[in-house]
Amino acid sequence: MPKHFLLRLLTLFCGLSLLSFGVALSIRSNLGTSPISSVPYVFSYIFPLSVGVLTIILHAIFILIQMAILGKQFQMIQWLQLVVGIVFGVFIDVALWLTQSIDIQQYVYQMSVSLISCVITAIGVILQVKARLIYLAGEGVYQAFAIRFHKNYGSVKTYGDVILVAFAAISSYLVLHQLIGIREGTIISAFLIGTLIRTMMPKFSFLDFK
Repeated sequence: MPKHFLLRLLTLFCGLSLLSFGVALSIRSNLGTSPISSVPYVFSYIFPLSVGVLTIILHAIFILIQMAILGKQFQMIQWLQLVVGIVFGVFIDVALWLTQSIDIQQYVYQMSVSLISCVITAIGVILQVKARLIYLAGEGVYQAFAIRFHKNYGSVKTYGDVILVAFAAISSYLVLHQLIGIREGTIISAFLIGTLIRTMMPKFSFLDFK
């Protein structure tokens, strides 16, 4: 068993909880979803599936992308990311259920909730990375790109989030003929979350599991 396994597992679950809550808040802000949920949210209007279930499907696709990027460096144990993805998908649906009564109309409050969701999401990602167990497949893809091409993780995440948002927007426009879940809050979070991770990561140096 890895050293400090229980503490690392607790750190991972705390990260997943914060991530799912950040996703729920971004949706409830009515200013567009966060990049990590933009694709599942748009496709929830195309297929009769929940955001959580579509998140799980997307994570399976992300694992396949990691296999293509890393080649022989990909370890089969990384398929455990799918288990984490299932937990994350369930957490998202639960968080959306818990926040279903939130209905914010004033723009200043909508923007405030959107920004808060960015901070919560960034902390959730940091905790997940710091746990050093199994990444969410989305973060695993970014990590794979960072390793393969020797890039900064925060920078890769920013570019990756922008690509996810662009894909969600194009899919929404082509299939639904309108933009669903893509607004200024989505664009802000696409650029802000990666920056927050780079800025805040050193503050969590106390979570340094070797």
